[in-house]
Amino acid sequence: MSELNFALTLLIAVFGPLLAIGYLQPILLVVLDALCVEPLPGKVGAHFWVRSAYVLAIAGTLVLALTFGELHGTVLDAVHRALWLAAAGSFVSIAIITSRVWGPVRQRLAKPPVVAPLGPIAAAAAARTTTASDRWV
Repeated sequence: MSELNFALTLLIAVFGPLLAIGYLQPILLVVLDALCVEPLPGKVGAHFWVRSAYVLAIAGTLVLALTFGELHGTVLDAVHRALWLAAAGSFVSIAIITSRVWGPVRQRLAKPPVVAPLGPIAAAAAARTTTASDRWV
């Protein structure tokens, strides 16, 4: 086993998912913040799930890299295999996270929007029809 191959495989297996989840983190926080109402209100629930995504993506990619990594070949073979495994591990992790997040989003989109009742002034303004004499031409 080449120590350089091992080190490169571990580095790629850790930094690949970090980059992928880091890229998705801003929008993932917004979506998860909208979905996390109970029992963790506010940004606490969203941050928990993003951190869980980091752990799952890195752990999954490390398992793949340690199991199937090219540790006995050339450095180029090791980097090639590590990049492939990091991409596959990140893809599967993000696909699982996305499918789990999309379920509640789809349910929320299927519900009819809740329309707040209009106050007396807004109701009168909405009921008023505009005629040609009311317009400034």
